[in-house]
This record gives sequence, structure tokens and C-alpha cells, in this order.
Amino acid sequence: MSMSHINYNHLYYFWHVYKEGSVVGAAEALYLTPQTITGQIRALEERLQGKLFKRKGRGLEPSELGELVYRYADKMFTLSQEMLDIV
Repeated sequence: MSMSHINYNHLYYFWHVYKEGSVVGAAEALYLTPQTITGQIRALEERLQGKLFKRKGRGLEPSELGELVYRYADKMFTLSQEMLDIV
């Protein structure tokens, strides 16, 4: 069984979109264009073979897969921040 990897930039952008509730909010927080964020989310969705968000009115709502991925991403990025805080 081959080990495949995930692009952590894609995951980081997804995490921000989830937290901000929108692509535009995440793009502003990360000083990127919404198109860049959207492309990164699409790449992550292709890698995971599923949709991470669904449209709800003018906003986004996480899918079941999105909720699962967020729980892991949140742990990862929270731990990395804790590490940076103590070093």
C-alpha cells in the first residue's frame, strides 16, 4: 500500500474558510485572492475525492466530509501554534 500525502497549504486554506465562514473572509485574512483560495479548496476536494462545502444562500456550509476534515485540521493547526508559542 503506497503512502499518499496531503498538501498542508490546501488544508490550511480550507481551515481558514471553515473558520471565517466564507472564501472572501479567508482570502482577506490570508492576503490572497478569493480565486486562489477556491483553487486550493478544489485541489483538496480532488485529493479527498469529495466536496468539503455546500452552498447555503450566499454562504458556505461544511459537508459531512468538511466537518470531519476540519476536526483534524483544527487539532493540527492548534498544536502547531502551541508549539510555536513555547519555542
